[in-house]
Amino acid sequence: MEDYAILTDSSANLTPDLAHEAKIEVVPLTCLTDAGEMPAYDDTKVFDGHSFYDKLRVTGPIKTSMVNCAQFVQAFEPIVKAGKNILYVAMSSGISGTCAAAVQAAGDLMKKYPGRVIKVVDTLAASFGEGIFALKASMMRSAKVSLDAAAEWAEENKNRMCQFFTVDDLMFLHKGGRISSLTARIGSLANIKPLLMGDASGKIVSCGKVIGRKKSLQALADLYDRHAPNDSQDIVAIAHGDCEKDALYLADQLKKKRDLKDVLIRCYEPGTGSHVGPGAVALFFFSPVAVK
Repeated sequence: MEDYAILTDSSANLTPDLAHEAKIEVVPLTCLTDAGEMPAYDDTKVFDGHSFYDKLRVTGPIKTSMVNCAQFVQAFEPIVKAGKNILYVAMSSGISGTCAAAVQAAGDLMKKYPGRVIKVVDTLAASFGEGIFALKASMMRSAKVSLDAAAEWAEENKNRMCQFFTVDDLMFLHKGGRISSLTARIGSLANIKPLLMGDASGKIVSCGKVIGRKKSLQALADLYDRHAPNDSQDIVAIAHGDCEKDALYLADQLKKKRDLKDVLIRCYEPGTGSHVGPGAVALFFFSPVAVK
């Protein structure tokens, strides 16, 4: 069996329990708060989403910092120095420079350690849209699939990843540079709930709008019904910005449409949560055909 390390960044929304079980290492982005810098992932403790989003409700958006090349070198080098290769599953290059920094670090280290391989996959996704690829890679590794084959599978299937979400306040995405000011202004009209998605370039775009919170959640379920296969048991995941009841409601709606054994539900990690804001609900799943 080829033994290789699988890494991703904290945008993948893998909580420590998921990462530890799948033997995935997580490189954290940084949140820049009034109290100073805070890593967007800490594998020694459970993220207190309620407290984090309560603060956002008061302070509004906070800034985040991507993982830079030096940080990737620090994460990658001990692994290649020990003689192992790496598959790095990256967040979308359309919304962050993190992927480009990983590519640079990988190139530098492969020159320094001839014979070692570091594959970087730009998932064109974030949150569980990225995290699911890391989890799938872990399953492939356990099934003795090679690093090259796992990376190739991710490249071939990343355009099948559906990422649909709704937010309570588009200004979080706008101030974080994720969407245009025009899109944010349109979405801020009274009780209009935007529907957004990740597009073919890995950027966030509008794909509709509805009136009212419950209708926005139902619209996500309808998008699932439209794009999801009828018989797949692939991972389906929901991320939420401190609104677990809404996430559970959405999961129930999905189970009415498909025979799902389970839906993976987690609070948005702080790096992505800083941009989507409290009340965001996002749905991630594979479509049989490309949707990006």
